[in-house]
Amino acid sequence: MLPKTGRKLPVWKGVLGGRDMLARTIADLLRKEHGDTHRAIKQMMNQTNASERTVKHWLSAQHAPDTLFFLRLMVSSPVIRAFVLGLIEGPASNPLSSASDRPVRAAAREAYAAGEAAFSALTKDVRESDPENGPDRDPKHDTEPVDLNERQHWFLERIVDGDRYGAKEIMAIWEVSLKTARRDIRGLQLAGLLVYSGSRRKGRYRPVR
Repeated sequence: MLPKTGRKLPVWKGVLGGRDMLARTIADLLRKEHGDTHRAIKQMMNQTNASERTVKHWLSAQHAPDTLFFLRLMVSSPVIRAFVLGLIEGPASNPLSSASDRPVRAAAREAYAAGEAAFSALTKDVRESDPENGPDRDPKHDTEPVDLNERQHWFLERIVDGDRYGAKEIMAIWEVSLKTARRDIRGLQLAGLLVYSGSRRKGRYRPVR
């Protein structure tokens, strides 16, 4: 054990200056990737073998995953994996960086974008391995591929998971204007991937099956 007397270790001035900052960052990334629905919680439980209470603590930023669960998240989550790589390779890894969380947030946004790209590549590989996409498939009914941006991919995944999301959630999470958020949703509707059902006040967006 270390002696109780003597010189104190200097205060860490690098990236992720405290446990609370790490917990908030991980919670933000997990909510962006999975959402915070019961289905999302079950999915993270299956990926990490953590309890429901533990996963809820991660999503609410009460504490960050411990070492074992964090390593499991790195294996199962392209977003968390990209976040770690972003910290290692980005400017925030400089030990002389400010203790402000701005570099962390910037690295997290870049890491999330990289994670989205990795997830898109993964789903593309799955689609290409689908027998319905094989050489015997009749291409006459195929539609032109739709080029979606990162926000649209994220929003569509949330809707498929059953979340009751709209333009305000895009605004809050992605820090864009209401006009941009509505344009993203309109693009998904025009692409035939999304429909709005129900009344204007109580309706919701649903995926096109």
